[in-house]
This record gives sequence, structure tokens and C-alpha cells, in this order.
Amino acid sequence: MSELGDRLRQARERQGLSLAQASVDTRILQASLAALEEGAYQRLPGDVVVRGFIRNYAQYLGLPPDEMIELYRRERGGTDPIRIVPATHPPRTRTYVLPSFLGVFFVTMALVGLAYVTLNAVGRIGDRAGRVVTGATAVAPPPSPLPTVTLATMPTAAPTAQATPPPPAPTATLVAGGNIEPPEQTTPAVTTTPSAPIVLEIAIPSSRGTENSWVRVQTDGSTAFEGIMRSGEKLVFEAQRRVFIRAGNPPDVQVTVNGLQQGPLGQAAGQPVNWYWPPN
Repeated sequence: MSELGDRLRQARERQGLSLAQASVDTRILQASLAALEEGAYQRLPGDVVVRGFIRNYAQYLGLPPDEMIELYRRERGGTDPIRIVPATHPPRTRTYVLPSFLGVFFVTMALVGLAYVTLNAVGRIGDRAGRVVTGATAVAPPPSPLPTVTLATMPTAAPTAQATPPPPAPTATLVAGGNIEPPEQTTPAVTTTPSAPIVLEIAIPSSRGTENSWVRVQTDGSTAFEGIMRSGEKLVFEAQRRVFIRAGNPPDVQVTVNGLQQGPLGQAAGQPVNWYWPPN
């Protein structure tokens, strides 16, 4: 018989527990608990799983888990853990290879010959270039006519206004004598940016009690507001092209666009909805 199995079975019987009840409480199969109490470890899964069963079952029965696992290790024929000692390696000795005298001599001679050929070639090229320069007659190129310079003025517009395409820019012409005639000054036409075509109003009526809703508002692709709106709160936004609203509690969110009431965003409470203007 197994000493571990006897201790597990005796502890369970002292507490008046059946294998079926212990299996339900520990969530371990009844067949696995019976194999532990009988010492039939060959009917159980791998060693790691068996150790987990023993630890859970021992804690459930009020037995010391580490002592039970040690009994299991002895019954399975376990030995002390093997210590891994790093092997020692002899120190490496550096070896030096001395170059031979003949190799050094031939390399030196090759470098000297290469330097002599290079210097000889450079001297020949210098002599040839000097002869060509001394025997030639330099001829100055004819003077080129004085070009006509044209200057263009760049009109600027106010940073907060949209400027219309400017008229053809006046030019300044360089005349004889080096004087420049100033161009005529023109004032560009400036048009202002139109106001926002979409005025959005979001409100949570106070008549519905203390309801509130999480709301996110995007105008022209940018997030203008994201947070919780409470009862009686009202927000106003402006956009040029498009408005997007996402509400977490749609029945409590009232929307008005350009003075026209659109009503609540939905009918089902607690179900978030997406709302666009202009509609898709």
C-alpha cells in the first residue's frame, strides 16, 4: 500500500467525506482521487499534473502539501535534484605567427616599385600640362550684352481672410543707365470666410429626471467634445461640412440642427448609437 494514499484516505474518512463529494469540491476526477489513495500513479497523467492534484487534495483535507509531495517523490523513486556544475576550461593561449623575412622583403620591394611608378607618371603629366599652357595663346571671350532684369512684386493677404487670385503682377524694367522704373502698386481684393453652415445644439432635458449620457461629438473630422452630459445641460457646436455624434443613452439626448429639432437620437436606453449630419 502507499503511505501517501493511506494518509489521504484516512483524512477524508475522518471528515466523513466521500470520493464523489471530494471530487466535486476539488474539481478533480473521482477516478484520479481513487488512484491517488490507492497509490496507482500509473493511472494518472504526467508528474507535474500529479503534483498539482496532490497539493490541491492535501489543502482540501487539511494536510501539509509539501510533506505529501515529498512522500509522493519518495514513493516514485525520486532522488535529490542534480546539481549542474559548469565545466572548467583551460585558459586559452595566444599564438603568434612571426612573418618570414622573405615575405617582408618582397612586400617592401613591391611597395617601393609602386611608389616609383606613381611618382614617374605624375611627373610626366605635370610636364605635359606645362608645355601645353606655355605654348597656347589665351583668347578672352567677347562681352555678353547686358540682360534686362524683370522684378515681380508678391502681394500678401491677411492670415485670417481668404484672398482671391491676384491680378497679373506688375514688373519693373531695367532701362539704360542702370535706373529701375518702379511698378505700379495694386491692392489685392480680399474676401472673408463664410460663417459655419451647420449649427448643432445638443441638450439633455431636465424633465426626464436625473438621467445623463456619455456623448462624443466630432465636427469636420475633429473631436470637439467627449464626456458625460447631465440632466439640463446644453452644448452648441459649429461645423462646415459634417457632424458625427455617438451617444451612450440615446433616448435622453435631444439634437437641434440649424434651429430644426431632430428629436432624441434613439429609443432603446443604454444602447449606444451613431448619428450623422447630413444623413448618410
